[in-house]
Amino acid sequence: MSTTPTQTYPQFTWLFLAVRRSDLRDKPHRRQVTAPDYQTARRLIARDFVAAFAGRMPSGTLPH
Repeated sequence: MSTTPTQTYPQFTWLFLAVRRSDLRDKPHRRQVTAPDYQTARRLIARDFVAAFAGRMPSGTLPH
């Protein structure tokens, strides 16, 4: 009997409008991060970017 694996911790694609911290002339652009929650996503992006939250999608639903 086979079982289908289920994700107990779902992943989301978090969308941010961001500018690079090191580039004073950078224009805002969309960045996306895959993480289980907002705090983790923010931590991943905060080192290199100043970012504003733009949305959350289930992982794997965004076109590239």
